[in-house]
Amino acid sequence: MDAKDVKAHVGNLEKGVKEKLPAQYLLDILGALKKEVVATEQLLRDTKVGMAVNKLRMNPDKTVSELAKEIVAKWKKDVHSKTKPGSTSDVKKERNSTASPTTGSNPMSPPKPSGKKPDSNSKVDPGKRNKTTDKITWAITSDQVRNNCIGAMYDALVLNELDATSDHIFTLAKAVESSVFSNNKSKTDQPYRRRMQVLFLNLKDTKNNLRSRVVSGEITAERLATMETSEMASAERRKQDQQIIAQNEKDSMMPKSEKSISDQLTCGKCGKKRVSYTQAQTRSADEPMTTFCTCELCGHRWKFS
Repeated sequence: MDAKDVKAHVGNLEKGVKEKLPAQYLLDILGALKKEVVATEQLLRDTKVGMAVNKLRMNPDKTVSELAKEIVAKWKKDVHSKTKPGSTSDVKKERNSTASPTTGSNPMSPPKPSGKKPDSNSKVDPGKRNKTTDKITWAITSDQVRNNCIGAMYDALVLNELDATSDHIFTLAKAVESSVFSNNKSKTDQPYRRRMQVLFLNLKDTKNNLRSRVVSGEITAERLATMETSEMASAERRKQDQQIIAQNEKDSMMPKSEKSISDQLTCGKCGKKRVSYTQAQTRSADEPMTTFCTCELCGHRWKFS
């Protein structure tokens, strides 16, 4: 499948999501992409098909999301296998670079410089991309704290991104940091650092699709800078939080045993005689029970045997 056909499929995927077409429509397109596309960095960057499929990993339909995950994993392997040192393509390049300019077969002739700088990402596993491997100059301000935060934001955004260029990621990193800095009244104090740390941890979470949503443009840098922690959480984490909330609500509705309240016990703090108590055997059976007391008026607690 050539780039033109892949772009057509990308358009159909976006149409299916936008118009909420049946899941089978998306599955047919994804099936064709999985079967017919052998991913390369150039193809993914030119067609943006990686971003389109990546968005479907969080599709409500489980069949669609699982197939999208399979395709993304397959394409990562395709790209990685083509960039491993010692691969067939690398051997051919090495042979060509050492060939004689006149005969093309003299292995002792020194290689001629091509005059073109290699792509900084061409030999890097997408899961290991960072500001250093991509040769990013992140120290662009006069403040070292801000520079470190820009670099950290780049590392978080570039993780596992197959078809996002270094320029695109760096632009996003700068925009996110700038928005946080402005929202914090142009100060690099503790609230600024804490906010950048929260963003970094959520973006680097491999179980969270927040990073992909930012890189694809679904979430702007300005919006990300002001998002609540609950909004940034992964779908799995939000589900867990909702279960905890539901359980707490359920527990709060459960009837509670009535406390035993005595007017024979006097609070040693406020002197009132409205004291609730419970008893438990905390020592051996032949010892008296321990009585735990709570003043219902001032909250003072004590115990006696």
